[in-house]
Amino acid sequence: MRKIIFIFLLLPSLLFAQTDILVSGATQLISISTPGGCLLGGVPGVDQEIPSTISRNLELSGYFRVINPASYIESPGKCGGPSNIAYSDWTVIGSDYVVRTDISQAGGRMRVQLYLLDAYKQTAVLGKEYEGALSDARLMAHRFSNEILKFFTGESGPFGSQIAFSMKIGRFKELAVMDMDGSNIRQLTSDKGLAKSAAFSRDGRNVVYTNYKQKVPDIFSIDIVTRAIRQITRGSELEIGPHFLPDGSIIASRSEGRGSSLVVYGSNGSVIRKVIAGGGTINVSPSISSDGTQMVFCSDQAGSPQIYLSGSDGSSPRRVSFVQSNYCTSPSFSPKGDMIAFVCRAEGGFNLFVSSPDGSNPLQLTSYGNNEDPDWSPDGRYITFSSTAGRGVASLAMIRKDGRAFKQLTNARNGDSEPSWGPVP
Repeated sequence: MRKIIFIFLLLPSLLFAQTDILVSGATQLISISTPGGCLLGGVPGVDQEIPSTISRNLELSGYFRVINPASYIESPGKCGGPSNIAYSDWTVIGSDYVVRTDISQAGGRMRVQLYLLDAYKQTAVLGKEYEGALSDARLMAHRFSNEILKFFTGESGPFGSQIAFSMKIGRFKELAVMDMDGSNIRQLTSDKGLAKSAAFSRDGRNVVYTNYKQKVPDIFSIDIVTRAIRQITRGSELEIGPHFLPDGSIIASRSEGRGSSLVVYGSNGSVIRKVIAGGGTINVSPSISSDGTQMVFCSDQAGSPQIYLSGSDGSSPRRVSFVQSNYCTSPSFSPKGDMIAFVCRAEGGFNLFVSSPDGSNPLQLTSYGNNEDPDWSPDGRYITFSSTAGRGVASLAMIRKDGRAFKQLTNARNGDSEPSWGPVP
């Protein structure tokens, strides 16, 4: 993955204000403006791309109200950083904060200075400088967006990460990947099969998935940069829902007679161990905690699909879905280890729930349409999922773990499903 060569902090003495403006759990949105950047020579375009990317990120976060640029009084592209700003131009339109961008280019590279300005205190409270190729513009914008979110909430954001998913094309399903804001969608496979259940590796370079292209579901891995595909399992058994374990091995559900077991595979497809035996029951959708000690999965061992928690070795399984539903599935462990997301049939459709790993403190996040296949953002603050709530066709959406800030990410023509959220680069 591309990296910015040079990054250093500006204005370190101005970071004192963070502790008195934390907004974790706050309901009031912070008003912020992201005017076009100052371009000190070079090729135009990045002076608009960087602010617009930051604007989209902040709007998606659910913490900010981005002021409409049509309301701006200041002329776009004004130069001079924090020392050359009329703060009254921003307070009069109700903007609490302003993001300023100064860009200089030379020899195909650029240096970008980004500032977060407090319009009412009339001071810069955050500053960063990045240096890299012109193609790094969005990455720089994502990095500063994460810094802004950390400034206000105490935690960095998920901006710059990617989401892999299954895209329906005709009667087939192909694997695709996109930036987390729904942009830059790229189709990864063209197998004319059923590519499903994508899951990122810990480094974000590879995606493991199930494909029915040989009429039997096997596990495959694809490098999202080179698009090199490697088949991992072969045989008559059905392997579905693969996920990487912290050590690089893979856990998946494998058919066994009338049931299915949860099995750990090596990178060559060899069976390392069985962690949950089928015994005539169906066990699917394993999700492992980030520390590798616990696992949630779906099982019908009590008669209907419900969510269970166990040790990662399958020890001491116990039911943890206790909402009013006889059908719960698709569990996903938060990367923080403090919550799980899952789907239950409720209110005439499939809806998204979260709870503590032991099933306590359940919260229903959605109540309209069908909402399925949840997966957590790398910061543990958001959940992406497939939803028909927006326009009837299953598209990808995201929501904050408290049920706020629902945002539709894709406008699928035939259907997008089973998203997997990758790490921040």
